[in-house]
Amino acid sequence: MAEKDLPGLRDTDARAYLADVITPVETGWSPHRNLFRVYRLPTDCTADEVDSALTAVPALWGTPELREHTQAVDRLRRGRRTAARVLGDPGRRSAHRTAVAAERTALAKAVDQFLQSAPGMPAAAVAALVRQSAGRWSRPDVLAALEQHRAAEREPASLDITPDTPRSRRITAALADLGIPSLWEYLTRELASGGPDVHADALRRRRAHLRTGRGADVEAELTVLKFVEQALDEPDGLSALLRHEFLTELSVAVLLGYQEVSFLAAADAQRRVASGLPRDPDTLAYAVWCRHTHPSDWESDYRQAIADGRLHAALLVLTSRRLTGDWERVRDALAATVDRLTADLAAARELEDTAPEDAAARYLAVDRELTDPAITSGLRRCPAAAPAEVSVRAHHDAVVVTWPRSTSTAGRLTYRVSRGGTVIAHDTDALALTDVPPFGVPTSYTVQTLRNGVPGGVAHSREIVPAPEVLDLVVESTMLSVHGRWRLPPGAVGASVTRTAPSGDTAQTATTDGTGFDDTAAVPGVQYRYLVRARYPGRAGTPEDSAGLTVHGECPGEPRQVTDLRAGLSGDTVELTWTRQSSTPLVIRVPPDGVAPAPQVLRAADAVVAGRVVAVSDTGRASVPLAALAGQRVLVPVTVSGPLAAIGPATRVAPPLEPVTGLHARRFGPQVVLSWQWPMWATDARVLWRVDGPPTGPLDPQATAVEISRSAYAGRGARITATLPGAHWFGVSVADSGRFGPMATVCSIRLREVRYSVRRAAWWRRDHLLLAVHGPEPTPDIAVVAKSGSRPLVPEDGVEILRLPAPGPPGPVRIRVPRPLPRPVFLRAFSLDETVALAHPAPHLLVVP
Repeated sequence: MAEKDLPGLRDTDARAYLADVITPVETGWSPHRNLFRVYRLPTDCTADEVDSALTAVPALWGTPELREHTQAVDRLRRGRRTAARVLGDPGRRSAHRTAVAAERTALAKAVDQFLQSAPGMPAAAVAALVRQSAGRWSRPDVLAALEQHRAAEREPASLDITPDTPRSRRITAALADLGIPSLWEYLTRELASGGPDVHADALRRRRAHLRTGRGADVEAELTVLKFVEQALDEPDGLSALLRHEFLTELSVAVLLGYQEVSFLAAADAQRRVASGLPRDPDTLAYAVWCRHTHPSDWESDYRQAIADGRLHAALLVLTSRRLTGDWERVRDALAATVDRLTADLAAARELEDTAPEDAAARYLAVDRELTDPAITSGLRRCPAAAPAEVSVRAHHDAVVVTWPRSTSTAGRLTYRVSRGGTVIAHDTDALALTDVPPFGVPTSYTVQTLRNGVPGGVAHSREIVPAPEVLDLVVESTMLSVHGRWRLPPGAVGASVTRTAPSGDTAQTATTDGTGFDDTAAVPGVQYRYLVRARYPGRAGTPEDSAGLTVHGECPGEPRQVTDLRAGLSGDTVELTWTRQSSTPLVIRVPPDGVAPAPQVLRAADAVVAGRVVAVSDTGRASVPLAALAGQRVLVPVTVSGPLAAIGPATRVAPPLEPVTGLHARRFGPQVVLSWQWPMWATDARVLWRVDGPPTGPLDPQATAVEISRSAYAGRGARITATLPGAHWFGVSVADSGRFGPMATVCSIRLREVRYSVRRAAWWRRDHLLLAVHGPEPTPDIAVVAKSGSRPLVPEDGVEILRLPAPGPPGPVRIRVPRPLPRPVFLRAFSLDETVALAHPAPHLLVVP
């Protein structure tokens, strides 16, 4: 989208956006209901159109035409992130398109019910529909729905309504006795008249004809003739009677729909003319339709006027009609309030010349109750005092504008800040702001005090020429010179460079076409300070420079080794310190195998032999997270200067010796397998065990000890052979260069083992078995359990078929497997003494097929 095509760059676009979006938002419409309208997009927009609109439309919110609508613009700005999320995602954009279409369909149905084929709706009805929707639809939505039904917002023509009178009622009754539906039909049929043009001769002839007759019909027609003759003597003639009659018929037709009203209005053009009604039948039909379908609700008008502070309008509503007792008291109280506020306005007017602040305070007090143009006019005649001065100063690429508070005290004081003819802050209560004006151009600022939004006194600043600094300033060094490069900001004509040595000596350094310098006079190993200023034309041919940016540069000499690298632990971080060497950065490396290279000077590209980089700093201090070391302890300092690098002596991190966690012992016969969680820094551990009690420490002389590395533990684990029966105590502590951490202990008990066997009692009796217990050890209480399909795991896992109390019989015991158990049946003997374990030499043979 070209810049000239961006929304909001033309006044007509701003006015359209004000009517379509800003005003509805101010009246309660939520912009999230139709983001396509807010960002001026078609519903079938593409991703490129969305990206362009999300950039261009917010720029429209800052235009002077819309900036004063603060509340609506702020609401739009707050919703921009949500709009970008909805419109930027194709799925959400499609769902939003569906929701917008559904809203339009629902509104079209609602408008259709209001229209009933009418050609439009008056503005009051449109506003009432918008108000009744409670923010769901806006005025543009309703107008679009009207257009969809080929209708429009349309005000009805005013009608001269003739009230119902006793004469009109008696004429209607007399015509009913005659069987004639209307006075118009009587005039055209009986008097051969074209409406109100009834001559006295026709009346006399008709009355003479009626004298020859008798009866109720004659009396009724004479009554009609009498009232017609009376009406002819009045200024309006028969128009008032005919108008009342025609409007009554049209009002009844309203009950049948707008088409019936339109048909009746267009049926007889002479009757419309004779009744003094609009000649256009559509105009007449629409006026009658609106009068009956959109009547004025005076109570709503009164309440709305009170809510808007229009007390005079509210009083006029009450005084223009007959009221009940309660409403009369409301009218009298409102009249008293209006009189009091009118007196206050007059008193404030008297104070304007002598005490303008007191007059403004009175006007503002009245403004809290009354909406009246006289209040705004009075406040304009009592302007708030301007700030005493306006100060400006340049700060980087911007100008800082400051001013003191106004001496005025009445009302809410805010300020409008302008640069030339551009308003940069419309209504702010701050006393300072930052602006980015055109560079290199004399600029001044104006601050105007506002009292409750009414402009007051104005103060002006001095002229200032904004002089931004150069852009993208970088300095690079070689073995022979220092090079500087930058970009000139808009409006700058060049730059100047001042070099300062550590001794304080200064010199001007020549610039290359104003965008860089090459300092070949720099001494290697000496750090210089360079001040770079952007230069502008200034005024009267005198150049003006910016404040300047400072950078440092140094030609690298042979790098020097860092020999005092120190490392200390602080929580989860390794804190490193060393003696800073000028501005040369120090690179901290970690060798992958923990073996540091010897201190040496080598090419910078070969410094990778010292391992990977974990920190770079030129301040003499650095912090390295423990996670970045990945368990390594050796840190190597590397100083880089130009093409060379110097590797210094390595330092070793001394981590705290923490205890192992989760120590657990599992026994597999005489073998005990130990497992634990290693601390982060641990690489070796000492394992001790003894029978009579826990080890007293890592160096317990009564315990058996073995050293195990972390890599060996990861490969084969920790297995200890403990053949003696009873409780075995194991202890594990972290070991590091002769130091030991806290010890964790665990106990493992080896049970006394008794063997047993089960064999068939006879080869032809497979359900009858013999149980025998072997060995010199005393026999415990024994339970034999049988289970179908799988081997029992615990005494309760199956059917107990035998119980032998200790010490048991000297010989084998006969067992019988119950026949109801489905085959195969697995057998197992369990010791009921927790210190004894029963073992069968071949458990897979304990199966009865």
